Amino acid sequence: MPKIDDRKPLPTEVLATPAMIRACADRDLGAIFRLAQDDLGFTLSKLARLCEMTPSRVGDYVKGRAHVRQQHVVERVSQGLRIPGEMLGLAPQPWEEGRVAEVPVVISPAAGEPLPSGAADQWEQGPWDTSGDSSPPFGDAVELSLDVDIVVDRQGDVRLTYRQVVLNLTGRPLTRMVREMWFEHARGRLTITPTDACDRQIAIQRLYDTTGLSKFACQISPPVPPGETTVIEYVCEGGMFVDSTYWRQAIARPTRQFSLSVTQHGVTEFRGCGAIEQHPDGSENSVTQNTRWSLDKDRLHMTLSRQDLHANQYVTLRWDVVHDSA
Repeated sequence: MPKIDDRKPLPTEVLATPAMIRACADRDLGAIFRLAQDDLGFTLSKLARLCEMTPSRVGDYVKGRAHVRQQHVVERVSQGLRIPGEMLGLAPQPWEEGRVAEVPVVISPAAGEPLPSGAADQWEQGPWDTSGDSSPPFGDAVELSLDVDIVVDRQGDVRLTYRQVVLNLTGRPLTRMVREMWFEHARGRLTITPTDACDRQIAIQRLYDTTGLSKFACQISPPVPPGETTVIEYVCEGGMFVDSTYWRQAIARPTRQFSLSVTQHGVTEFRGCGAIEQHPDGSENSVTQNTRWSLDKDRLHMTLSRQDLHANQYVTLRWDVVHDSA
């Protein structure tokens, strides 16, 4: 059981769980309190004392008999449980100003010794490393939303746009996010360009390139302080769909909302689509029921939406079409 500190009652590893992220985004105080009870052993009396409520009122939230309506109640929960205001849809709270974030540690598998969190950058290598446990390391960055938009022209050329809303739950400023992009077919080296939608300066640092494959880091300036969010958006061009049409998305870190949108031009016949979700243990399940599609003249549009995904999961969408270049 994680160590409890009254100055920061909800440890970082609890704040980072998909269930807690979702409960906070929905302002579901009952779910937040239940998670504190289940994960940390908090009693109704302790929750009541921290959040300046009566135990019976906390019990009403836990049992679903009450739902939050007043902003000041949400602020008291943020204050009492030390939940960053951003997670609850609030402005940064007074207690967040000038706070010194707890620096988490990870255990080195080789030496078995605790390392400072700066040594845990390996966890940000993300999509191409699927070894290890499915749960995030202490103080991981999490993605409140990940939107992938793919547009395919009549020749099969792809314009892909990534948009991430990242919440920094680490104990240090977030300076870079490492990702990988791969296409089975490409017109040489992929181009990756930040857009004006980013709320900070983003530089693309190329780590490794070959035809159709790029490993790169999004360097962020100024860094994202602990407890704050940032928007990272970039466009990738140069990839192609030729024989097969599918997209396999690696989930690098806990992700509350994931959306994949595909628009393909020049489609004369749509023969169907299927979606698979692969879990860290290798098991799979169909999520085809979460896809929506429409064919308007020669333009096919598909969307796939998922929620509360874990690190090291994969989501794959496949579709079968006849296009006018065939």
